[in-house]
Amino acid sequence: MCTTTSPTYSPDTVLRIRKHVPPEPFFYDYGPSPRPPVDWNRWRDVDTSETDQVVEFALANPPLRTAPPDEPETERVLTITGIKTRRGSRDRGGAHVVTCFLDGDRSVEYVAKIYDGVDYPMGSRNRHSLDGMTWADREYAIEATAYRAMQPTIGGTVVPAYYGSWTFALDTHRPGQQRWVRMILIELVQGECMLDIITRAEVKSQGRVTVDYSLLPPDDFRIRVLRNILESDLAIWWEAALEQNDLDPRNVMIKPDGSVALIDFNQANIWEFTIRWDMHPKQLDPGCLPTTPIQRYWPLSCGFADSEGENAPWADWIPQRWIEDKNLAAEWLIQTYRDSPKFAPPDQWWLDWDQHGNPSPKVWGLLESLGRKSAPEAPSSEKRAW
Repeated sequence: MCTTTSPTYSPDTVLRIRKHVPPEPFFYDYGPSPRPPVDWNRWRDVDTSETDQVVEFALANPPLRTAPPDEPETERVLTITGIKTRRGSRDRGGAHVVTCFLDGDRSVEYVAKIYDGVDYPMGSRNRHSLDGMTWADREYAIEATAYRAMQPTIGGTVVPAYYGSWTFALDTHRPGQQRWVRMILIELVQGECMLDIITRAEVKSQGRVTVDYSLLPPDDFRIRVLRNILESDLAIWWEAALEQNDLDPRNVMIKPDGSVALIDFNQANIWEFTIRWDMHPKQLDPGCLPTTPIQRYWPLSCGFADSEGENAPWADWIPQRWIEDKNLAAEWLIQTYRDSPKFAPPDQWWLDWDQHGNPSPKVWGLLESLGRKSAPEAPSSEKRAW
């Protein structure tokens, strides 16, 4: 993982921004795209390494236009101070993330996330492939809508505070012609990205990268952070009726006290806008308590207790003993949340579920203490290993 940027968004760059109303989320879980289809016959020979040719594509396929904002149009002056854009070895572009200040006031820094379609993969003629301008519009629409939904209840706590959606114009190689770009402004969280903490603890030996656990924070601090991640992710789902959908160390900001802020919502599922048949629990019963983390994350899903493969992003953060014995992670989950008044008890159907795998007798006992009805011993061939 490395940090890169475009010359367009280098430190000291000044952008003149104005408020903008984002489109509603679209495509995949959100229904059809409102953008007109791209005439790929015109662009079949474009050289994507030539910026001017990609800019021509952007000019011909501009961002979606929306209704003007309700408040009077006021221009703000944004000055970029630093780069936080991350690019992996397989990434071909995407949004830019920069730190900045507004109107010459250096005392308050923000994070701007810039959805410039010129820096996204251009796409192809494949009908299932989105072009770069559509990808940029889609990510902007989802992330702006997600932050707007979270701001009234959890903004500035388990997620950064949200300071609105914006647009600005950039000059092009065509004299007198500009192109428009969308962006959002959020709080600059005072903390450190979990991935950066893990990366500092990496050591290389015989061509393999491993983590030296002695270079990480102590186990008790890492477990406290993990608990805060689970509760923050659950709060987002419960309070704002959306799922972040990309829970990964690169999207966790850790504050000095171990509290966290989750970032990056361009893949979020937002109940109000997705095409789905189920209802959020609060729609069915506004007074109900949130699902217990025991049930929602059992037995620490999202790769929390996995130690191999691409689906194990947390293996370098959780205690080593949890990797060696996943029963310990399940024990911690039950013992941490079994008596919490903040959450509903596990559903009976879930407790009696026959797909809990093959945990230890202690974990079975803990499940039974929560109300699971003892079941006959299944043949070993029918047990599903963790």
